[in-house]
Amino acid sequence: MKVINIHPGILPIPPNGWGAIEKIIWDYHLEMNSLKINNEIKYLNDVAYDDSMVVHVHVANLANMLHDRGIPYIFTIHDHHAYLYGKDSPVFRENLKAIENSVISLSPCKYLISYFGSKKLRYFSHAVNTNTFKFNNRQKHHVSRLLCVANNGYAYDQSIDRKGFKIAIEAAMKLGLPLTIAGPKNNINFFKTLPTELSNYVNLTKLYDLDEKWLIDLYNQHDIFLHFSELEAGHPNLTLLEAMACGLPIVGTFEEDKYDGMCVVERNLDQAVDGINRVINDYSTYQTAAINNAKKYSYNSQVLELTKIYSEYREKIFGNNIISHYSNTKLDHKDPKNTVHISFPSGPKLEILGPISKKYKVKFIDTTDGHVVYEGNIGNNMWTMASTKYFVKWKIELYEIVGENWLNLVESHELDLKDKKVKIVLDTQSLGDLMAYIGSVDVFQRKHECDLTCVVYHDELLKIFANSYTNIKFSRYNDENSEFYATYGVGYFDQNNWQGNAPVDPKTISLAIVAQGILGLPLTEIKPKLKFTSKLEKPSNKYVCIGTHSTAQSKYWNNSEGWNKVVEYIKSKGYEVWDIDRHQSFGSNSSIMNYIPYGVVDKTGDFSLEHRMSQLEHAEFFIGLGSGLSWLAWAVGKSVVLISGFSLEFAEFNTPYRVINKNVCHGCWNDPSCTFDKGDWKWCPRNKDFECTKQIYAEDVIKMIDKII
Repeated sequence: MKVINIHPGILPIPPNGWGAIEKIIWDYHLEMNSLKINNEIKYLNDVAYDDSMVVHVHVANLANMLHDRGIPYIFTIHDHHAYLYGKDSPVFRENLKAIENSVISLSPCKYLISYFGSKKLRYFSHAVNTNTFKFNNRQKHHVSRLLCVANNGYAYDQSIDRKGFKIAIEAAMKLGLPLTIAGPKNNINFFKTLPTELSNYVNLTKLYDLDEKWLIDLYNQHDIFLHFSELEAGHPNLTLLEAMACGLPIVGTFEEDKYDGMCVVERNLDQAVDGINRVINDYSTYQTAAINNAKKYSYNSQVLELTKIYSEYREKIFGNNIISHYSNTKLDHKDPKNTVHISFPSGPKLEILGPISKKYKVKFIDTTDGHVVYEGNIGNNMWTMASTKYFVKWKIELYEIVGENWLNLVESHELDLKDKKVKIVLDTQSLGDLMAYIGSVDVFQRKHECDLTCVVYHDELLKIFANSYTNIKFSRYNDENSEFYATYGVGYFDQNNWQGNAPVDPKTISLAIVAQGILGLPLTEIKPKLKFTSKLEKPSNKYVCIGTHSTAQSKYWNNSEGWNKVVEYIKSKGYEVWDIDRHQSFGSNSSIMNYIPYGVVDKTGDFSLEHRMSQLEHAEFFIGLGSGLSWLAWAVGKSVVLISGFSLEFAEFNTPYRVINKNVCHGCWNDPSCTFDKGDWKWCPRNKDFECTKQIYAEDVIKMIDKII
């Protein structure tokens, strides 16, 4: 028997950062090696299946590809999104298909067993490497140290508190205990949503992108692990097992069973505090139980159990009943042949499936100029694709290689999107970016007359877009199955990865035309056409809306007197000034905090976008920064006075009321040599202390205001 674990193909194995599935596969591999079990980790296209193999796959779309190729497999489902999005979602259907077509399916998540309702699906727990994650015989600290380790949020919105960080911080504050929260850098998206007093808790430490050694040290530097999750794909999940193996009792939620060493609580502050106190008061009992419980889930014991399942797999395939069934079945003879599959999943792709051993040459041609973008040689049961992911009017030619110098044209295919299923993924949650992109998606659909699905990772805008563009289907999740003829990803790619994803560096053009370039449209600005329900009757007093906050200090108007003077001037002209920011104050808790101007009508708060659009609709004009509210005002059709020094004049949408000072340092955002660091609130790459906007004065802005009023 030879075990083949299929590589998911996204992150490296072993993972060099966050990557749960990749880590599981790697640890299986190491333990099987120690037990002298013949095993390999292979990409699907490298699998030349024979009867000696047990093929184990961990991702649904790859499982379904194995089925299409006639390769039997064991499938482990790790995907909680099948539950999150519901039984009508493509991700549920894809996982159900992978389960039903498997020989055996496994899930480390107990609720998924009944949820899918398949007789082929059974529970099989996660494991922990107890040789690596182990208790170092430390003593409990006098003041208990609390720890969370998690990748917060969901795929469609990483700011959602799936893992219960907020409750953990509140509990730590109430008890006066130190808390560390560790995970990947995208956890920053969640921390930005926290009230200042929580994110600024003096005993809170935030750590990002830990390697395994650092993580083990971290477990052994703390006393209690907090896990107030609302949805998991493992019972217990990996971090619980790692924490217990390192001697940390757990206080947590969302577990069907009460594990030894874990105090199970409801997901609220009072229960969290009570659970922490219970563990502190009986610490030795909880710690001993946690360590012993982790040993039950060691990779050694779990891999031995897995070998029994692998043996069952082989019996199901080669058992006498199956042999008898097929020996008594009359089969019609069909001559074997290779089949060609062409699609455009983020680039042109050609795959050849079949038993006939032949050699082929593939050419990917840009028909606009006849240029061969890429060509390569492949055989049967192989695929190849060009790395260009943006729209190109492709022609794909497939030749059979006959002899040394002769090519026989087998197939020629030109891209034609008419009536085809096409997907465009807007790879951002930023308000401004989505406003910039959506008009191009509409034009693309009408130009190509395709059956278009657009993925939008912003729930509010998804609803507004769906109401505004009935010619397009909208989805909040990216369905990875192969039903789409072509897929395009639209995003503001940085200087390290724009090549292949976009025809030009987005830094060198306006954000308003980035999507047009990627989708092969003329590079002209397309303002969105948004339908929304007005939430506000037009006030009797005239007013102007302003937005003073943004997501980095470099985007702010950093002149300390600027906003107050402008507000005073507008009011002197008989207008009210409404500040429609979400927050009254915003910034970096450790260094800079920004406040709304004096004298405004305070309209701050967490209101819906339709409410903000209604406020903008009745406003005389808008004054803002290079940020989302300016783009929203532009989309609603308001004149926008846009104050920005970190970006060049072309960087945002076209407005005749752009305010910039070109006599000082400016434009770093559009400088390809300057890499934006979103984790550094005070990012100023040329170290000029934000002089780009400190030296934009109220008088400069007032000149633009006078052009409007």
